[in-house]
Amino acid sequence: MPTSPWVQGAYEPVLNEIEAFDLEVEGSIPSDLNGILARIGPNPIGEVPPDHNLFNGEGMVHTLTLKNGRAQTYRNRWVRTEPVARKLGEHTDLDPIENTDVANTHIFPFAGSLYALTETAIPYKVNEDLETLGREDFSGFIDTGFSAHPHVDPKTGEMHAIGYDNDADPSVTHYVIAPDGTPLRKNRIALGSAIMIHDFAATETFAIIWDLPLLFDVEAAKRGSKAPYKWTPGYEAKVGLRRLDAEDASVHWFDAPEAFIFHAVNAWEERGEDGSIAKVHCDVIRRDSMFASDSTGPGDMAIPQLYRWTMDLDTGAMTEELIDPRAQEFGRIDDRYWGRKNGFSVTTELFRFTGDTGIIVYDGNGRTQEWSFGKGAATSEAVFVPHDEDAGEGEGYILATATNVAKRTAKAAIFDAQNVKKGPLAEIKLPQRLPVTFHGSWIPEATA
Repeated sequence: MPTSPWVQGAYEPVLNEIEAFDLEVEGSIPSDLNGILARIGPNPIGEVPPDHNLFNGEGMVHTLTLKNGRAQTYRNRWVRTEPVARKLGEHTDLDPIENTDVANTHIFPFAGSLYALTETAIPYKVNEDLETLGREDFSGFIDTGFSAHPHVDPKTGEMHAIGYDNDADPSVTHYVIAPDGTPLRKNRIALGSAIMIHDFAATETFAIIWDLPLLFDVEAAKRGSKAPYKWTPGYEAKVGLRRLDAEDASVHWFDAPEAFIFHAVNAWEERGEDGSIAKVHCDVIRRDSMFASDSTGPGDMAIPQLYRWTMDLDTGAMTEELIDPRAQEFGRIDDRYWGRKNGFSVTTELFRFTGDTGIIVYDGNGRTQEWSFGKGAATSEAVFVPHDEDAGEGEGYILATATNVAKRTAKAAIFDAQNVKKGPLAEIKLPQRLPVTFHGSWIPEATA
């Protein structure tokens, strides 16, 4: 019987939930790096069909606690959504829901809590011991599916998210939540069709929303697909600017290339001589298509590359520029610069498209540093941690995890973000394989 590629090799699920203490370290963990590295990704329970979709696997969180130069603890747990609890034969007080009920894409700290997120789904709250505390819809405020990628404005502390449902409704909702978790406002925004919109970007003034040709497929939904989306050439692709403080549903739309974006890296504004916003720049990981030949995951051979999209508010035109042709994904920045002009960023070179796998670090001046974990290694999204709040941009550490598929081992590596080419400051041997996961966060000790 054929087996899904999304449960083999780098994607093979782990079967056990474990805790391990005082992990083996090669090198030295910086003494000022105290907190929790959290990662999440699909980790299916039991057998899957040959057409299993990567995006639907049950979510598992992995955490690594660092303290006083020690790799103190590793933990992994499935997020106990209602379907997961049922599959594990555990009691749950959660009622089944008709909409998507999965938590496998991002683990995100906000307002003193930790949220397991998937687009089109209600968030789940977990604690630092990875116990699932239940769904969180902010007292009914979230009335559509939420986002896998909310973002926090570093100036206001407000969380912005673009949410939507896994159905034929041609709209998304812009949610804004105060730093203490209090709902502020939401607006439904009309699109050209029902689409998949995984992420968005923002500047100090605008949210940047894309309306691209990956459309909801009604027939696939009727067949029971959990990710019923179809690449649709000829669709009128657009990118919109929406004020972050808007009280209505207004969006300024620009014609866009026929392409697909999973993730933005960052965006910022350029002002003219009169001080008004003249252009908006947005660095994105761009693919020529998605689900054109394979709808079970990002397996199409459309290579994801780093581009810059620029919206000119004077001419009303959008242009694009290829920044780096290497196959890469999962762009991260120094989050203190989200929505502001940044120089530093880090991306992950992709296992499925390259012989080596590792990270690429950009300095904003056209220079890069690279580190490869070697052939046969699969690297997950890197995370940046500043030395402290007064550190300059990109002054701190990069944390990344890598799995050696053949040896069935995994490690976490810590780099000096300014000197990645010198190799890791420390490598921490993890007690079991780590399947390639989607996203992660650093939770500083003060908020862990």
